[in-house]
Amino acid sequence: MDAGSLLVERAPGKAPEAAVAPPALARPAVDLCLLFRLPPAALNLIDDAPSTGVALERFVANGHLAEARRLLAHALDKREAVWWGYLSAREAIRHREVGPAHLEALEAARAWVNEPTDANRVRCKQMIAACGTTSMAGILCFAVWLSGGSISPTPLRRVEPRPHLCGKLCGVVVYLASVHFDAGRFKTYLRHFLGVGTGIARGECPWG
Repeated sequence: MDAGSLLVERAPGKAPEAAVAPPALARPAVDLCLLFRLPPAALNLIDDAPSTGVALERFVANGHLAEARRLLAHALDKREAVWWGYLSAREAIRHREVGPAHLEALEAARAWVNEPTDANRVRCKQMIAACGTTSMAGILCFAVWLSGGSISPTPLRRVEPRPHLCGKLCGVVVYLASVHFDAGRFKTYLRHFLGVGTGIARGECPWG
């Protein structure tokens, strides 16, 4: 994966120059890694305070796929993170089907990505009960519900969700997608989904 240190050729015969990293990949990795626990071996890979893109490269190259997944989930903005979870889940269920309620919930999350209105956010919340809070679809809808706006049961008291929770749940969806079809090969699928997420960060996988 070449998530961070990309090169762009100026012209034949000239030295390449570093490309400007997309905002999500340019963010300081250390700041985002404070949101989850890193094992010492992974922590040593960011002791020079690299960008998120560079840290992702290092984590993947050294087999720290869980840390790469968490880092990318927090680096993406909320719509991008939900889109990543959606694409991962949809690809996973091509191999092993889920029930109609789960499909409907995934499409509700997609509707919010395309049009992030409060009405679409509330619709996702209503879909959680039918799917459960341990399924890909249920967790993705929960992530949408926690994407912003009040989560209070009464309009008289506004309660905002913690800003990192949406990304955290989307990262869980990506993990579940990795184990959905063949748990014994989840690392292979997770590497693939990390590539998808990096593509989203670069603007290569627009929602629609």
